[in-house]
Parts: sequence; C-alpha cells; structure tokens
Amino acid sequence: MVFKMTTKIDPIYTEHIAEILALDFYGNNHMACKVSKFPPSENNTLSFSSSIDVEFFIFPKNSIVIAKPEVVESLVDKGASVVISSEPKYDYCRLFKHLLPPPFYGVHSSAVIGNDVILKEGVSVGAGSVLEGKILVGEGTIIGNNVVIKNKVQIGRNVRIRHGSIIGEDAFSFGFSRKKDVKPDAIRFPSLGGVIIEDNVEIGNNCVISRGTFGDTILGKRVLINDLAHIGNEVFISEGAVVTANTDVSSRVKIGKGCWIGQSASIRQGHVIGDGATVGMGAVVITDVPDDATVLGVPAKVKDLG
Repeated sequence: MVFKMTTKIDPIYTEHIAEILALDFYGNNHMACKVSKFPPSENNTLSFSSSIDVEFFIFPKNSIVIAKPEVVESLVDKGASVVISSEPKYDYCRLFKHLLPPPFYGVHSSAVIGNDVILKEGVSVGAGSVLEGKILVGEGTIIGNNVVIKNKVQIGRNVRIRHGSIIGEDAFSFGFSRKKDVKPDAIRFPSLGGVIIEDNVEIGNNCVISRGTFGDTILGKRVLINDLAHIGNEVFISEGAVVTANTDVSSRVKIGKGCWIGQSASIRQGHVIGDGATVGMGAVVITDVPDDATVLGVPAKVKDLG
C-alpha cells in the first residue's frame, strides 16, 4: 500500500509566501500547488526543514522550502527556492494560519447556553456543548463539540477548547470520617473558586480542568494543554507552559513560565515546577523542581545535562 504524502493547495509563489511572512527569499520564484513533509517527493511542493543537514536529499523540480539560513545555498543548488527563516516550523504554521479559510463562527443549535453566560464577538460553540453558570467567553474563542463549562469560568480572547473537555466542575476533594464502630463516610468538599483561562490558550480533546476549592485554577497566556490532561483545583500554570497528553497535575501545583511537562507525567499536589523546567515523559514528581532543571524517572530526579 502506498500512502499519499502530499496535499493540494491553491497555487502560491515563493515571492507571495515571503511577503506574507515578512521574510526574504532566495532562488527562483517557484509556484507550489501541494504541501508535504520534508524532503518533498513531487514537483511544485511546499515544505519546511529545521535541519541544517540537507546535502544528501534529492529534490524534485520547483520545490519551495522554508528553511534556515545555513542551508539556503545548498537547497538553491538543488533547484529549490528558499524562504529564509530562523524558525521554519513556526513560520510554516504562520503561513497556514493565513492561508486556511477562517473557521465557522456561531453557536450550534444543539448547544445549551445558560442565562448568565456572556459570549463576546466572534465566539464559536460546537454541537452538544453546555455552558452554564457565571461564564465569560472572550472574543474569537472557539469551543468544540460536547464541551462542558460550568460554574465560575472566565475565558480570554482567541482561546481554543477542543472536543469533549470539561472545565469548571467541582474539585475531587472530600472530608472523611473513619471513626471506630461507625460506617465510614465521605462528604465532598465545597468548591467555591473558579477557573481563569487567559488569552491565546489551547486546550486539547477530553481534558478536565477543575475549579478551585477556595481560590481559582489559572491558565496563563499562551499555555498549551494536550489531549486527556487533568488539571486539579487551584493549579497555576504560568505563561507559555506546555502540558502534553495524559498528564496529571494535582491540586495547588504551580508550573512556571515556559515549562515543558512530558507525556503521562504526574505531579504531586502542592509542588512548584520552576520557570523553564522540563518534566520528562512518565516522570512522577514528588518534590519541587528548580528553575531550568530537567527531571526524569520515578520518583523524578534532576538530570545533569552538563
């Protein structure tokens, strides 16, 4: 079986790509009508490369590559035209944000919107979603299908919440009675806080973000949460942090600016992950993590990268 590795796009020229991205280009003004991963396998294809080792790749005719300055001459010698970028993948994404048609804006007829919900201009709410409580949704935010947002939630501008996520439900916190000769009992602790999601946050599919018991659960600007993540009550995730798939962040954890939390990591309640730190895939964090440190393992320990 042969899998097709290209996708058709409307024709676009190197010069136009460079103009959209406000970047320089080198080589001929080729036309691309397809996109693919690098290296391309067909003529007239647009791709990107973050590599600086391209010597051994063979290029079809009239390729356009968004690539780093170090490889410009080599790629042009192979017949490609190059849009010069220090961050090729980022600029490739920027280009497609410009080229792709804008998503549909509006509230699906099957969505449930409570009386106290405020939707600002350009908000989209997908099929089967339920928004109930004191909820504010900022301009340009897109809420997918079957999303539940309840109680006290404030959502900023240009946020993306993908399908099936639940935001603002009560925290998993209980008071227990285990007196002798008395049947054990548990009463759920009241959740009085809310959830604050700042501008340009992305929340993946089937995530759960609990509201706080007393304070708020807060996701700072440009935070990215991948699918199936659980964010406990009163967690604070600072600006630009990334939490990847299947991660469990327990209550009252503070994640610093620009952190990377690897897949299936678990962070014990109340701990601090310092600015710029990396938590490795599957790590179990039971202590604070210093700024810019990398921790791995079970239990997680600081790895010396020197």
